[in-house]
Amino acid sequence: MDMEQFLENFAKVKEIKFPISYGPVTEKYICKLKCVDGYWVGPLCSSSTDGRFKTLLKECVYKHEYPLLTVYFRNSSIQNDTNFPHNTTISARCKYFGMYKLKGDSEIRCENGAWLSKFPECVPTTVITNFTGDAPPTIRYEVLDGSAIVEPNGELLVFPDSHIRIDCMALRSKGDPEWTWTQSWLDDYSNTFRINLPKLGVRFAETFTCSTPDGTTNKIVVRVVSHWSSPPPICEETFCPFFTSLNPQLSIIEHNSSFGGRAVFTCAWGYRLVGAPGLECEQDGQWSGEMPQCIPIYCPDPILPEHGQLVTKTISKDGKFPVGDLLIYACNEGYEVMGELSIVCTENGFWSHPPPFCLPPTEIKRLNTIYLENTTLVNLDSVY
Repeated sequence: MDMEQFLENFAKVKEIKFPISYGPVTEKYICKLKCVDGYWVGPLCSSSTDGRFKTLLKECVYKHEYPLLTVYFRNSSIQNDTNFPHNTTISARCKYFGMYKLKGDSEIRCENGAWLSKFPECVPTTVITNFTGDAPPTIRYEVLDGSAIVEPNGELLVFPDSHIRIDCMALRSKGDPEWTWTQSWLDDYSNTFRINLPKLGVRFAETFTCSTPDGTTNKIVVRVVSHWSSPPPICEETFCPFFTSLNPQLSIIEHNSSFGGRAVFTCAWGYRLVGAPGLECEQDGQWSGEMPQCIPIYCPDPILPEHGQLVTKTISKDGKFPVGDLLIYACNEGYEVMGELSIVCTENGFWSHPPPFCLPPTEIKRLNTIYLENTTLVNLDSVY
């Protein structure tokens, strides 16, 4: 199709729809562009079942720079810098439950490229400060029977009929801490610093606040749920991917792709291994480094002896001398060879022997000993 025909057909298009994946959990959207007066307008996108298309507003960037916070999105913790779409709400709580008090909002919403509130702070409590200063009291819980879990919003979710004990830890020299709550029947299950909650029933929910005589407070929200918010996680064995596109000269002599396993490599004769000779399969399912490579081994250009020449040589296409190359020397007329007439390129990248000498016969007979490179001695009396 020629360009004129293409433009003519394309001019008839009024709307284009296309799918995209967007956000930290790659949500599926259907987006569209509309042609209005010769200009494309959009995109407008929809992820809802009603099919209503809306403008995609700016994303918010979450910087993973809060060591005491655990940040969640849809019950998944965020471990890296992440972009979140407009109108996304993320939850934050202190990483060490009860040891720090959350100061600020536990939920933060993205509004057209900006977070509507600051990320909360985690204030150290009495146990962290060694009961000094005006730190808020530490709250600890223990599951005596049943099960419980801390939710992303910081609430303690308890399974029905569980038995929970909650302690308030504060500096007793200033007086006893005091628990407060809203349901009067709980009065029989507490003392000044401890609350016992046996056989909690469905629909139970309460906020317990611990106050110290000097006015500092900390709180815990306990809620009984009849079912968990999501199925329990499944533990799957970790495997690293198989190696593909191996260099023809590279071989794997040991391969175990499960977590903790190793892959060990070697090169064919005449090649040198560049990189780690062995890699380990790590917990994230990735190998500990890049796959090594094999590069050919070359010997340096040979030295031509004075009054001599190379009569036989095998050279690779790029003009270098790979392992196995054989060079044969010959002396010019009127000169005799002293040393090895042939040398071979070895796997260590050096020639098997130094180049020979080409000397006049009278010079050879006159000399008793010739000192060669690297102090090798040749006694001529043993030759003649």
